[in-house]
Amino acid sequence: MKAIVLPDYNANIIRAMKGLVVTEVKIPEPKGGQVLIKVLAAPCNPSDIAFMRGGYGIRKPVPVVMGFECAGQVVETGNDQRAKALLGKRVSCFSQGMGHGTWAEYFIGDHSDCLPLKDEVPVEQAAALCINPFTAFALVELAKKRNTPGIIQNGASGQVGIFIRRLAKLEKISVINIVRKDEHVSVLLDQNETYALSITDPEFETKLSHYARELNAMVAFDAVGGDTSGIILNAMPAGGELVIYGGLSGKPVGMINTLGIIFEGKKVNGFNLGDWKKEIGDDRFMEISNHLQELIIEGMLMTRIQASFPLEEVQQAMEQYIRNMSSGKILFKP
Repeated sequence: MKAIVLPDYNANIIRAMKGLVVTEVKIPEPKGGQVLIKVLAAPCNPSDIAFMRGGYGIRKPVPVVMGFECAGQVVETGNDQRAKALLGKRVSCFSQGMGHGTWAEYFIGDHSDCLPLKDEVPVEQAAALCINPFTAFALVELAKKRNTPGIIQNGASGQVGIFIRRLAKLEKISVINIVRKDEHVSVLLDQNETYALSITDPEFETKLSHYARELNAMVAFDAVGGDTSGIILNAMPAGGELVIYGGLSGKPVGMINTLGIIFEGKKVNGFNLGDWKKEIGDDRFMEISNHLQELIIEGMLMTRIQASFPLEEVQQAMEQYIRNMSSGKILFKP
């Protein structure tokens, strides 16, 4: 089968990207609870960019096929009855195992990593079902448990940010949205968002602190890291919690006011989707999957797709994605 292979890690994103090669790889044979999926579409996520740079939480032996997520049809299974039950079905799949990834004509995964798809869910949306929608859902659920009337999020123009805004609106939770460019502020305001701030605004920190206390925003979701993390936490009321779920800046968390941690009970936590999935259990995860798929069918949650590419055009695809990630995901369609 054809596959996009990472021959080695490289911290330089351009060199890592240019190192990707399309080559022939042996089609794997499923065993036990495994399923073989004929891949119909596989997205590129920020986690894939971090992975090829060697800066992700998972580091596989190289060379390795890229990709953590896909949608496709199960064409073969191992002997496990739970795997056999998926034979012939369309599924969305997410895997962080140590084997080959999803940017290929076929992908082998565990049955427990597959979500059966409703007929009305388009394959393009199914390809990006397992990470971003679940991440946004889990984070908004966390905010609900904290009973906070407001939340803060950076990366608000990104896909997870869009989903958080829409899910929070359903729960009547106000959102303070942080973006990188003034034009993104205009877009959010045009979308009827009340609170939108650009980090380039000279009064950014003052406005953020004012809004955070006005809304009593006790939870913040951080997709970026770096100094912005500390700026957000410092702006929050006493007892505020910063939840880090991404590191788009590639920089360590900084600028945190030590006294806020000691005397105001502020704290920093991390969120990992895989750990959350284990925590809630398979039955609850499937319930949430059905709920999210219904929201997709209704048009409430839609992943933005800017373009689709065959595997052979990986260089063109990656260049387009890196240049303009805010326009949506790119898909590989073998």
